[in-house]
Amino acid sequence: MTRALFALAAAGLLLTACSTSKPYWFKNEVSAFDTANIESECKFQTGLSKVKEDQAEELVKHCMQAKGFRQRSDKPN
Repeated sequence: MTRALFALAAAGLLLTACSTSKPYWFKNEVSAFDTANIESECKFQTGLSKVKEDQAEELVKHCMQAKGFRQRSDKPN
């Protein structure tokens, strides 16, 4: 019985993991190529500041938002 419950829980977790998409940066009328370049620029600038990794992620987030991007988690078109 416990094996069946464990298998069912594991299957549920796998299905949930497959159905969620990774957040991505979005701005109207900006291509995925240009978005990647802008994100790389933000990461480079953040890397120059030599901060801890968790702080660096926050700085990249602020940099992208300052450039008009927003994070989305739905599937891109």
